[in-house]
Amino acid sequence: MAAEGESMVPNLILIPTETERQQIEPALRFDPRHWAIETIGFGVIASAIATTAAITRHRPDRVILAGIAGLLPGDHCQSLAIGDAIWFTAVAIDGIGVGQGDSYVDAVDLGWPWYPTEDPEGHLHCWHPGSNDAATLLTVCTGSADADDAQRRSARHPKAVGEDMESFAVALACRSANVPLGIVRGFSNFVGRREQADWRIDQALRSVATVLQQELDRSTT
Repeated sequence: MAAEGESMVPNLILIPTETERQQIEPALRFDPRHWAIETIGFGVIASAIATTAAITRHRPDRVILAGIAGLLPGDHCQSLAIGDAIWFTAVAIDGIGVGQGDSYVDAVDLGWPWYPTEDPEGHLHCWHPGSNDAATLLTVCTGSADADDAQRRSARHPKAVGEDMESFAVALACRSANVPLGIVRGFSNFVGRREQADWRIDQALRSVATVLQQELDRSTT
């Protein structure tokens, strides 16, 4: 039996911002007895705190994080496009350490392994429906300002195909609560390109809703 203030739904969908939620949630068909949706805020700090609170409140069997991300440069750009949405199989983090730009050194490389992982590359792994190839999402504390930033991060994390600002924090909170996490993100822009006229946020969010609905439908059959 749930305690006061708890809902105990099997599936919990987390969305970072209200802007993303306002486009994703109305496009979904789901049974509120089995699915709950929460907004968790922008960036690694707010999302970690809100995820922990949401898990405590809903006590889900699994969590899905949904929203937008940037597409990093690399060979994967041949198969992925702005506006696409995919499930990610792992998440990493960049920017916790010392220095900036070419002088940056990751905290783990300095001998400070500050988070638990058995993965030699420092990735936290996610559950996924198996609908796409392996894909790593890179969480950052500040978005890449230009192409040089994007290239440095791609060089440090060659398996990463996308950049966001919440997923690693959410994954760490879920790991601490022993709740599996799935991540679906739509690519709204190329990482490092700040001209918002070139971004495709609405298209990316529609793709997220489509991919997410497929999982909702699969879970009810």
